[in-house]
Amino acid sequence: MLLPRRRPLLHRPRQCAPEQLARQRANMETLRVLAADPYMHDPALLARLATLQIPVLVIWGDSDRIVTPAYGAAFAAALPGARFEIVERAGHLPQIEQPAATFALIDGFALP
Repeated sequence: MLLPRRRPLLHRPRQCAPEQLARQRANMETLRVLAADPYMHDPALLARLATLQIPVLVIWGDSDRIVTPAYGAAFAAALPGARFEIVERAGHLPQIEQPAATFALIDGFALP
């Protein structure tokens, strides 16, 4: 039986330094522990999101092949008053692939 090929998380993984890729792998292992591997979903999450009463910025990479930007937009729509932003030339990890653009969005949101 053939297993499905894993898609890269990054927009251009071959351009990343080995240390960056190692950090990514360690972060993903932590996420698997926190997010209930292998399913990484919470059926009650959508209902809980509607109860948030704080400003929320949802940032998504335009080239995310793991979870598409359409999912990010839907996620943001479930959050009252959330702002949805796309980071160009970024995949699943825009904070690593395009840190300046990502942090500019965060600064603009946190420091209006």
